[in-house]
Amino acid sequence: MKTSLLILLVICCSCVCQRRPSKQSPLDTTAQTHNTESSCGGRPLDLIFVIDSSRSVRPDDFERVKSFIRDVLLFLDVARDQTRVGLVQFGSVVQNEFFLNSYFEKQQMERAVRSMEHLASGTMTGLALQFTREQAFSLARGARPAHMQVPRIAVVVTDGRPQDSVEEEAARARQDGIEIFAVGVGRVDMATLRAIGSEPHAEHVHLVANFSQIETLVSVFHSKLCAGQSVHFTL
Repeated sequence: MKTSLLILLVICCSCVCQRRPSKQSPLDTTAQTHNTESSCGGRPLDLIFVIDSSRSVRPDDFERVKSFIRDVLLFLDVARDQTRVGLVQFGSVVQNEFFLNSYFEKQQMERAVRSMEHLASGTMTGLALQFTREQAFSLARGARPAHMQVPRIAVVVTDGRPQDSVEEEAARARQDGIEIFAVGVGRVDMATLRAIGSEPHAEHVHLVANFSQIETLVSVFHSKLCAGQSVHFTL
């Protein structure tokens, strides 16, 4: 009798041990998939956010834009020899928050984004594009030289009509090899967005109805910014 009970106990324990991996396996697979999708896989970029900080942007909406920037930072491979990030905001004036060579750690960038204060003034978009091209993407401010073939990308977020000319400055930026994504929020002049964004416009010009929807673009930029092969540079 004791022998039968012992055999039965061994069989039950064996069944439990065999079932445990099957319960944990799907969870482990999901976690691995999420980690893979949340990273750019080593593709280096020189990326600058150019943010409309005009008075038409309400304070809570300005916070939503800051949240959007932080969410994009999450999947970027930030490092000196990988992706470098800069941040510019503009109103009646252009204010640089940090250059491409200011920070090389995400936590530093996230703190700088959180501390960015709303300018609440005009909308000098053309002036912001000029500053981005001449200063923010300069070698002295951390942009990699052309022979390294690191993509230069500007993400412009705006909700209003510019008070200056943007066509010429946007064209000069594109001629200098800067790929521009134009994100419009609300009742933005589409002709202006197209003048800012690179071609094809279907891939570079994006419009959302309000600032609450800007988070929907995080996955869009994940696919666009992370496209390409892994390349590692040594400076």
